[in-house]
Amino acid sequence: MKNMLLVGALAAILTGILIGTQATLSNRGGSIIGPIRTGLLTNLGSGLFALVFILISLIWHTLEWRNLPQPTVWMLLFSGGLGILIVIGVAFSLRYVGVTAGAAAIIMGQLLISTIVDATGLSGQTPIPISWQRMAGLLVMGLAVFLLLPRE
Repeated sequence: MKNMLLVGALAAILTGILIGTQATLSNRGGSIIGPIRTGLLTNLGSGLFALVFILISLIWHTLEWRNLPQPTVWMLLFSGGLGILIVIGVAFSLRYVGVTAGAAAIIMGQLLISTIVDATGLSGQTPIPISWQRMAGLLVMGLAVFLLLPRE
């Protein structure tokens, strides 16, 4: 179990690096062509990558695509649509607050919604109660975001 905890933590760190890289590229693109076109083109790229992976899985029969539960398919398509709004938000906001403060604020938003999801069990997992340690962590992160905001 501890090995999987370590693997999960390392995968999360790597994912964070990828998110930071994407945020930086979206910030740059947003300053050149605007946040809306940046969001649309970024997600078009995501769709093309997904299409390639789907084709590979169909060719090698690595994933089963039949009999997928319809509510799940729609939920995931909606989730993908949120990606457009996310990239637009990143491309818009980082230009004003910088990559560091923007990434911290994005993580803060993720922590807030994740705390609610954990506490209510909306992810399908056993609910994790909101403890004083979790609240203290959110407050420290909020303070970090405040301290990272540029001062003019």
